[in-house]
Amino acid sequence: MARKKTLFGSDDDGWKKKSTAGGGGDDLDITPMIDVTFLLLIFFMVTSTMQATQDSDVPVARHGVGVDTRGSTIVLVHNDGNGLNGTSVVELKEAGGTKEVTLNELTARVRERVQSGVMDVIIKADRGVPHGFVQEVTRAVTEVDGVKFYIGIEEKKNN
Repeated sequence: MARKKTLFGSDDDGWKKKSTAGGGGDDLDITPMIDVTFLLLIFFMVTSTMQATQDSDVPVARHGVGVDTRGSTIVLVHNDGNGLNGTSVVELKEAGGTKEVTLNELTARVRERVQSGVMDVIIKADRGVPHGFVQEVTRAVTEVDGVKFYIGIEEKKNN
C-alpha cells in the first residue's frame, strides 16, 4: 500500500503516538508549557522594579489629653435596661441633673450652648449601645457649626 502524499511530502507529521495497554487516551507532554511558565516568571522578575513604600507622617495621638468637663456639654448615651432588644436613650447632663432628650432636642440644646460660648461636647456612650446609634448622636451634635466633639473613654486600669 502506498503512502499518501500531503502538501509537506508525507502524511507523517512527526508525532509518535504512545500505545497504552488499557486502550486509554494519549499522554500530553507538558514540558513546553512548564518552559513557557518559567520564562514568563523570569521575565516578570527581571522587569519588575522593587520599590519600598513611603512611610506616612501620621500625627501624634492626642487621646491622653483630657478635656475640661466643666466647660463642656456632656451627652450620655445608654440602653434603657432591656438588654440587646432595648432602645437607646440620650441624656443631656446639665447643672440641675440629667434630662432625657430626643436627637432634635439635643441639636437645639447644643446650638444654645454654642451661642453662649460652650464649644466642646463630650459624648459618653455605654459599651452596649449600638455603634450606629452613637453615630446618629454624633451627627446630631455636629449639625451645629463651630462645635468640637469628643468621645468619652475610660482608661485601662493597670493592675
